[in-house]
Amino acid sequence: MSRLLWTAALLLLAGPLRAAEPVRVAVSILPQAWFVERLAGDTVRVQVLVGPGESPASFDPTPRQMAELSRARLLLTIGVPMENSLLPRLSRGREDLRIVDVREGMDLLPSPAHAGHDHDHDHGETDPHVWLSPARARILAANTAAALTELLPDQAQAIATRLQALDAELTDLGAELAAALAPLRGADLLVFHPSFGYFCADHGLHQTAVEQGGQSPSARHLAGVLRRARESGARTIFVQPQFSESSARAVAREAGLDVVVLDPLPLDYPAGLRALAAAVAAGLAPLTEVGHER
Repeated sequence: MSRLLWTAALLLLAGPLRAAEPVRVAVSILPQAWFVERLAGDTVRVQVLVGPGESPASFDPTPRQMAELSRARLLLTIGVPMENSLLPRLSRGREDLRIVDVREGMDLLPSPAHAGHDHDHDHGETDPHVWLSPARARILAANTAAALTELLPDQAQAIATRLQALDAELTDLGAELAAALAPLRGADLLVFHPSFGYFCADHGLHQTAVEQGGQSPSARHLAGVLRRARESGARTIFVQPQFSESSARAVAREAGLDVVVLDPLPLDYPAGLRALAAAVAAGLAPLTEVGHER
């Protein structure tokens, strides 16, 4: 048998050649997965720790998730509370796992508890919700791209090309949202959980939260929230699907407010930000329509 026929016979016996196994990358929250997939495509397999409807403030990974995480080569963190307990557990015996904080180089806001508000917020000294600011999301994308390039050096050019397109998309998104929300500058955004500090800072809005450190509000705090709602002429309270709505609905009944759901953890990042801006604009529009002075 000729060498060519012998090689062909071996290939037939071995079966079809397998494509390279995607490299596993873990992220804390759903919006991060969108950035990783946009930058790395099908060269990676993304594991999202905090799934749909789950809260990063109270999430605890299951044994199955920890087992899957043991196969990851890269973990991209973003400062959400659950990382405080997760990272020490990963530091033991995982020298092969690279951990990168995608907030590097960002201008971070203090958490509401450290910004002079009268409610506690169990996120530490800084507000972790950086992804809700398209300007900061550009830094998030650049840091994600740098980490992926180090992990996949053979994909460096492809990642760089995708980052350039993604940065332009995020720049346009930021300008689009700014134009849509410009008429509402100075308005009060009444929310259940204080997830929208960066979003409000970008657009000149003021965030007032019902929740206190993950707990139902005290009578004093609730009275203060109701007073501010009445004084500002608020029409809407915004709630998040990751948290119980009972306290927010109690405030809504007391103050005669509409209840609108805002999801701060969208899987489709640009669609989620546009939906968030549209809901805020609709919820606050009556203030401008009736000529309310802020």
